[in-house]
Amino acid sequence: MQILISGFGCVCSLGDNAQEITKNLFEQNIEPSYPIGRLDSSYAPQYPVFSVSQNVLSQKKNDESFSYLFLRKSLNEALEQAELNAKDLQTVRVGACIGTSVDASFNCFDFYKSWRKGENKDLKPLDRTLAYSISEQALKDLGLKGISQTIVTACASGTDAIGIGAQWIENDICDIVFAGGADELNLIPFVGFIKLMIASKEPCKPFDKNRNGINLGEGAGIVILESEKFAKKRKAKQAGIVLGYGSACDGYHATSPHPDGRGLRKAAASLGDISRLSFINAHATASIDNDTVEAKVFDDLFPNIPISATKSLTGHALGAAGAIEACLTLISLNNGIMPKTKNFKTKDERINMMPTIENIKFDGSKAAISTSLSFGGCNSVLMLGGASCHSTIF
Repeated sequence: MQILISGFGCVCSLGDNAQEITKNLFEQNIEPSYPIGRLDSSYAPQYPVFSVSQNVLSQKKNDESFSYLFLRKSLNEALEQAELNAKDLQTVRVGACIGTSVDASFNCFDFYKSWRKGENKDLKPLDRTLAYSISEQALKDLGLKGISQTIVTACASGTDAIGIGAQWIENDICDIVFAGGADELNLIPFVGFIKLMIASKEPCKPFDKNRNGINLGEGAGIVILESEKFAKKRKAKQAGIVLGYGSACDGYHATSPHPDGRGLRKAAASLGDISRLSFINAHATASIDNDTVEAKVFDDLFPNIPISATKSLTGHALGAAGAIEACLTLISLNNGIMPKTKNFKTKDERINMMPTIENIKFDGSKAAISTSLSFGGCNSVLMLGGASCHSTIF
């Protein structure tokens, strides 16, 4: 598989756009904050999160969710980088494949609370849940017709959306696909992770011996995928390339990965040639089980390949996590710099690896892997190349 990425856009705690994110990814002047005022919970002053800027939040339209706002901004940025507009795509086979968790099911929570109190509420929020698709809406807003699919595989949603979008092109279903993920901070997962006792009251510490759980995050990441024929016809520039995608369910537990990483192993094994890997951007939630399992698989399958954990800078953005991390991986590849893992201090003797603790320069023509492990036993892996990665497309 070699699918061109002609543009990408991203918004998260690291910045409002790719340029800001690039600066902060390597300088790492980012700390989580407390969602007081945004989330109506007594836990809000205790558990920090990585939110997007108030500048972005203030741009939300009345009829859209924050998740869709993040998607809209990221998609517009990606299209601009790809030098595309909606008019260019009127006669093209277009697809939209977007992953999410919150925007698929949690945005009607206020409606249900009011309904249980006996209040006579407008049914529009319920209609939105039953008949709304964030990916279809993206096409509609651009005045485009095409296939759309909203992917809901929990924390692997964004990664799966990019992988599935690439398969649509590989199988000649589409000429171009908008793929990625978008999610927002929401009371249900915020309290849910706390009740599961895997949320941290301090900035998360992926792979650290003293790690004690996740911080939630939010945002979106979108990539523009193109077929060889369409890319050649319009002489598209390469911002990156999808070199491989693997997905497997380990079927072990509703919320915990298989202790031996069975699903992750199978997903990674489908990638093919890994000889030119420069680094791995790990899922690395900073929970005890997830980090232990990932480290075991990496040590077995990818010995001596450096590991970075960017959730130490973005938090866990749920269905958007894999897409945001794909964009951060592309930024790293295009700058020839692997970002260090923030907050790592103490090696865990139960893990035969350490994440990188310094920014490391490398040959940008190589490739990198981004992994996602999610509830329900979903395990997904993307192998990406940057703008200078050798491609047979041209």
